[in-house]
Amino acid sequence: MINITLPTRLDDCKPEQLAKWLLISEAIKNRKDDGIVRLLEFQCQLLSIFSGVPISKIKKGNVDDIQDASRSLIDMFSSYEYKEPSGKVKIDGVTYIFEKDFRFISTGQIIDLKLIEDISENPSQSLAICYIEEGKDYCHEDERGRVLNPTNERMKIFKESFPGEEFLNFFGFFLRDYETRSLAILGIQTLRMKMKAMEMEAQLKTPSGLFGRLLSINYPKRWERVWKRLQDNHM
Repeated sequence: MINITLPTRLDDCKPEQLAKWLLISEAIKNRKDDGIVRLLEFQCQLLSIFSGVPISKIKKGNVDDIQDASRSLIDMFSSYEYKEPSGKVKIDGVTYIFEKDFRFISTGQIIDLKLIEDISENPSQSLAICYIEEGKDYCHEDERGRVLNPTNERMKIFKESFPGEEFLNFFGFFLRDYETRSLAILGIQTLRMKMKAMEMEAQLKTPSGLFGRLLSINYPKRWERVWKRLQDNHM
């Protein structure tokens, strides 16, 4: 018997947890075999991601408990429906704003976003570049030139407290015109029905899985296409 704590709402899930989940969802969704070993392996990985407990300890748990806990997570995910991010979140009394019209974001934000090769590799970094404290600019300086709102400090806050549903909407906002978004995010809706058909590689970072394919995507070009679409929509 093991004790683990799992989120009960999407908003309680951390960006890094959800990014890992999105990376494995396509591989799970497309499996046709229903091997019980593969299914249990996936369920243990799922619980490890969202509890922070090493998978080796998860595997020491009772089979029925592991299956029940993983199904509760799948039920939570299956309730998600994509919508455009609100662009406004409040954490510990501070409001952060995401300017979705890229004609009005700063050059510094554009440069830093283009340096990110993979949104899912460090999701809190891209969030910290896009969501800025209300009433402040990106890298807002005082009269002495000191930055009052460093991106790294915002990133630390978002790693722990950024609402999960807004993150999924943010992720989908950038990928909604691409096949990857369809495979990763829309796949959430079908996973509960396919639980008995799941088969997963033992390691999350398998080159043959979705993780490997995402790493090969040219994200700088993807950003440019997204910016152009956003600008065209607001001209």
